[in-house]
Amino acid sequence: MKDPRICRIQQKIGVPADGIIGPRTLEALSKALGLPDIPQWPTQAEVRRGTSMFGKPGEESALVSLVPPYSLLYEGNALRSIRVHRLVATHVQEALREVLAHYGSERIHTLGLDLYGGSYNYRSTAGGRSLSMHAWGIALDFAPESNSYALKKPRATLSSPECDAWWQIWESHGAVSLGRARNYDWMHLQFARLD
Repeated sequence: MKDPRICRIQQKIGVPADGIIGPRTLEALSKALGLPDIPQWPTQAEVRRGTSMFGKPGEESALVSLVPPYSLLYEGNALRSIRVHRLVATHVQEALREVLAHYGSERIHTLGLDLYGGSYNYRSTAGGRSLSMHAWGIALDFAPESNSYALKKPRATLSSPECDAWWQIWESHGAVSLGRARNYDWMHLQFARLD
């Protein structure tokens, strides 16, 4: 059903007045308000069907390595780089820079925001048969030991109020937190909308 308020806004910003806030409306609103674009990523279903911008899972040619702006630790070892899909690489790099600017190295370490659980990994979802968003390199995990799949708020450390800015930074790049959306798997963020 068309929302007449959305139609009026769409008419003013010069996009088809269909009453639905889609990618074109979001882009036009961002420009009209002088805001940075918030990417409109595909849904998980679109990614899994192979009909999204991310292509097929496990495509090595789609993956890039990037050097994080602060030290990330994987199983106690500092990483030189992480691998993600090339279409999210700029967003991942910029989000990590913003995290560093907001929290600083010491606070990042104290909150466990430097504990890396991985990104690209051709595998199924935990306890499921569908491929994980990690299989496309569009998901990242942080602080896995204190934010395990079943751990809920307030026990999951990334659910603390101190981490609100962390999530707001990622969300400003269009990333989705399973913890914030569904209160499980607080370690996980992805560049695909939930179905």
